[in-house]
Amino acid sequence: MDKTILEIPTELLQAAKITAEEAKTELAIRLYQQHRLNEEQAKELAGDPNEIEVLVWGSHETGRIDLDDFISWAAHDLKSPLNTIIGFTRVVMKGMDGPVNETQIADLTTAFTGSQRMLFLLNNLVDMARLNIGHIHIERVEENMTNTLAEALERWKTANPAKPVTQTVHISNPIFNVDAAHLRQAISSMLTYASLRVTEGALTLSASDDENGLRVSIQSAGQKLRDKSEMDSAMLDFICSSLIKLHGGNFDPPQETEDGLALCFSLPRAESVYSG
Repeated sequence: MDKTILEIPTELLQAAKITAEEAKTELAIRLYQQHRLNEEQAKELAGDPNEIEVLVWGSHETGRIDLDDFISWAAHDLKSPLNTIIGFTRVVMKGMDGPVNETQIADLTTAFTGSQRMLFLLNNLVDMARLNIGHIHIERVEENMTNTLAEALERWKTANPAKPVTQTVHISNPIFNVDAAHLRQAISSMLTYASLRVTEGALTLSASDDENGLRVSIQSAGQKLRDKSEMDSAMLDFICSSLIKLHGGNFDPPQETEDGLALCFSLPRAESVYSG
């Protein structure tokens, strides 16, 4: 196997109060937590397999763990069995394993809906942990924001066909340096956030630009829920605001309205892009 030699100045190790072996182990742990090395590769890099197991989960001295690191690192193990439950529940509901009666279908539907709800919360929790410890990075390229908004909206509507959305987009200079995938995620989370405030009604997405940048607004209007889920709100608010801040933008505080929720964010524009 080919090997690469990494040279680290002794002064840096001394400043960090860490030995070369400890630095190698820490590197192995971080790469493993970020899913860039599998378990065997991480153990080989660390040199001592036991160190990986001990240091990933916590400290012998305190008995504590870094919860953000734990959630991010354990995401695959937590989601895999849940996806299995969802998949096989769907198989049984469709009668692929044999006929099921109406009562069984009703019970399976309840289990299926609950599992999807759990997966939704788990996905949000994982995203929050990764954002909180800086494991999500954006890679900016020039994108047409009119197209990016349209793609985000269509994907959300496909996943939520029962919730109508109208759009009013007037962007004269649509080219922005953004990470399209993560910006679509932010917009999708905002649509979900706004939709959770109403049981019936519709959503509106509006976007416009000027010499300073882009402003996007999403608002729900309809029969407003009396009891709102504080957990959903906290999760989605953190995810949206964090993704927008990574782009150098601003996410306004959510505004409760009489019949829904209003959400807005703005993105800056390089002066050279605006021409009119």
